[in-house]
Amino acid sequence: MAIEPVESAPAPRSILDDLRASVRTERRLVTAETEAFGAFLDRVESITSDRPTPTPTVQGGGYEHGRSGGGLDAIRPAYERTVMSCDHYDEAYGDTYAESVTAEFGPEVATLLVEGSRFQPHLKRALIERARTCRDDREHLLDMVAMESESIDEVAAEFRAIETELREFESCPDPDAAGSYGALEAEWRRLGVLAEQVEELSATRQRAIIAQRRRFRLPTDAPDMPVYLYQSFGDTYPLLSSFVRLQERIRDRRSERERALARA
Repeated sequence: MAIEPVESAPAPRSILDDLRASVRTERRLVTAETEAFGAFLDRVESITSDRPTPTPTVQGGGYEHGRSGGGLDAIRPAYERTVMSCDHYDEAYGDTYAESVTAEFGPEVATLLVEGSRFQPHLKRALIERARTCRDDREHLLDMVAMESESIDEVAAEFRAIETELREFESCPDPDAAGSYGALEAEWRRLGVLAEQVEELSATRQRAIIAQRRRFRLPTDAPDMPVYLYQSFGDTYPLLSSFVRLQERIRDRRSERERALARA
């Protein structure tokens, strides 16, 4: 009779998996916006600015700079077909054209885009400058996301190894089953080593967060990258918190061995 292969149970989902999923999502969204602003910038640069053309007014026989369309009428569709056409745009922002250009380019440029009469050279220059800043800011954010990903990778392997070994200790609810006094003491000492390793992982993570702020010169009132990235986690620093919980589990198992040693 053929022996049916036994399928091993999948490893429980780790906080690392959730953090990496958030990083991947952020990278995808920011990349899309970076490319969209780049495409919008290319379109703006290709649009010819208008020259003021005097048109007769109805009253007084004078002249005014009336609106005749031209370059300014091409800006809105260019913006809507690039920046506002990102797949995630409606869900993430859900604003109107006027609200969006105000948020991205500032109220002065936005007012000229929405209510202005012509796409004059000074407006084109200002819009190119603001659009370039929007693109560059997102490229800067992508660099920060990449550094956060590297920080997770730096601790991931050891974190998983400690979790795996700790589950082996937790799978034996009766520490007396370890047998001799020497075996119990060996387990107690090993758990102490695991605690030290977690402490070092925590220190490594904290150094990485500080390094992120210094490298990218974040203002004092700007959030750390973990605070920004992991808002949906309900925890300001979810990876550091996971280290704390891991320490608590190790401490509980170590206390069990201490009590068993006292009874031995």
